[in-house]
Amino acid sequence: MQRRSRWPIRPTAFTLIELLVVIAIIAILAAILFPVFAQARGKARQAACLSNQKQIGNAIMMYVQDYDERMPACNSWGLAWTPAVKDRYIQQLTAPYVKNETIWYCPSVGKDSLLGDPGLQSSKVKTYEQNGTTYIWNHQTESPSYGPYKGHKSVTVSGMALSAIPRPAEAPVLWDMPYWNGICKPWSEYSWLQSPHVHGVNATYADGHARYSSFKNSSDIRGGCGEDWWHDQSWEGYNE
Repeated sequence: MQRRSRWPIRPTAFTLIELLVVIAIIAILAAILFPVFAQARGKARQAACLSNQKQIGNAIMMYVQDYDERMPACNSWGLAWTPAVKDRYIQQLTAPYVKNETIWYCPSVGKDSLLGDPGLQSSKVKTYEQNGTTYIWNHQTESPSYGPYKGHKSVTVSGMALSAIPRPAEAPVLWDMPYWNGICKPWSEYSWLQSPHVHGVNATYADGHARYSSFKNSSDIRGGCGEDWWHDQSWEGYNE
């Protein structure tokens, strides 16, 4: 005669409560980890962008050595500003010194993105690929609007002698686009106008080095709702 077990057999399937607990744990972990992964990915892209600009800085320095110690004599800030003229832009003038053309595009922006400049919306050049780069050349600085150099005139960097730059290590020649930081609505809602890196841009300087540069917290454009890196920092290092 077969003996019956004294202990009831436990069902192998999960109960509804157990499943809900597991789902809740997974959701909590996802909420914690996904922002961390996104931040890490953003930092990796920022590092790749900075590497691009260091290579561009080296190319600019080689150009300067070959052309009587003068900065590239670019036509303007980029093709999008003067689309009728097809040559003499920074990526073309330094082409002999650049082996990999992909360095002209920040991985956080990409070729297909629309140009993030409200002043270029009527331009025939609509994307960064059509512009040839996601970086802007500092063809002409803004006039200083604050600080000890307030009231000084703007400086034309294209074709400028390196020896004429008072502080080359502080003088930017190229940086990321877009280069705005939206602080309040509606500018804070325009993602296509936001800098690709948090609270700043990567920039290349007249001595060839590149580094991250944060915004100045000046809130000086669009009714105090945005920061403009060109307006606040394009002139630094060029005045004395």
